[in-house]
This record gives sequence, structure tokens and C-alpha cells, in this order.
Amino acid sequence: MAGSPSASLSTPPEWDATQLAVAEYTSLRSEIVSLTGLQSQITAVVTVAFGAVLTAGFQVRNAAIILIYPLLSMVLGISWLFKAHLITRLAAYIRDKVEDRVGLQNMGWEHYVQDHSLPSGRFAYWGFRSIFPVTSIIAVGTSLAVPSQGATMVVLYGLAVVVTLATIATFVLWREPSPELRGRARPTNPST
Repeated sequence: MAGSPSASLSTPPEWDATQLAVAEYTSLRSEIVSLTGLQSQITAVVTVAFGAVLTAGFQVRNAAIILIYPLLSMVLGISWLFKAHLITRLAAYIRDKVEDRVGLQNMGWEHYVQDHSLPSGRFAYWGFRSIFPVTSIIAVGTSLAVPSQGATMVVLYGLAVVVTLATIATFVLWREPSPELRGRARPTNPST
């Protein structure tokens, strides 16, 4: 039966290798754009949350509210970093599998990006990432301006400091390869 679903599934479309590469490239670039947009949204959320938590903590004069922020920052920061790693994996696949397959004269953006870092790229690389640990440090520091007492507050301060240090360590240690960080070796296998 020509109209049955099984008949249409058994006949592959008549696409050539170039059309497949372009379709794959378009899909992967679209995914990168989507992930970049999600990163921007996370950055906006962490900025708004920082202001809201500090304002609420100072208005009700409760340091415990402010000390919640480092945990929120760490969770959002890990989500942001995960998206950064997905973007890096997608870009490496485009560079090493798609662009190499169709030829750099036809498609070469990811090779170009890898070979030409931004002039002040190291600053930009760390600038976006720093919002998570820096705002956590500021939250812990400003919470000290709110009078608080008791063993519970000592425990909360301790937890907030530990979470802030974990956020700093996460952002320093869990970095994706970038042309802006020339000191790191370029990965030879994009699947790792």
C-alpha cells in the first residue's frame, strides 16, 4: 500500500550528503542559540534573585533570608555551566564532524572561532561566570550587617560560606575549553 505509514518509512528520502550536513549544521546551531538564550535567562534570574533576597533580608532584618542566596546561586550556576558544556560539545561536533566533512571553504565558523579568540576574551569569559560566586560572597558579607544571634545563625553562616566556597571551586575547576583560555590544551576527542 502506497499510502500506509509503513511504506513511507521504508523509503528513505532522496537527500545528498551536502543537504544532510546543512540540515545537521542548522539544527545544531539552533540548539546552541537556544542554550545561549537559556544562559542569558539564568543570568537575569540570578541578578534579580540577588536583589530580591538582599532587599527582603534587610527589610525584615533577617540575615537567614540573605544566607539562602548562596545556595540559590550555586544551583543556578551549575545549571549555567552545564549549558556552557553542552554548547562546547555541540560546537566541537560541528567543527570536527560537520565542517570537516563539507570542507572549510563551505562552512567554517567553529574553526574560525577556535582559531581567533576575542581580544579581551579572557575578561568576557570570566565576567559572565563571576556573577555566581561574586554575588554569593557579597550576600554572605552583607548578611553580617544584619544583627543576628544564636547557634542557628552560626550554622547558617557556616553553611553559606561552605556553599560559596563550593561555588567558587565549581567555577574554577569545571571549565569548558575555550579559545579565550589559551593555557588549556585543546581537546582531541570532542566526545569527552
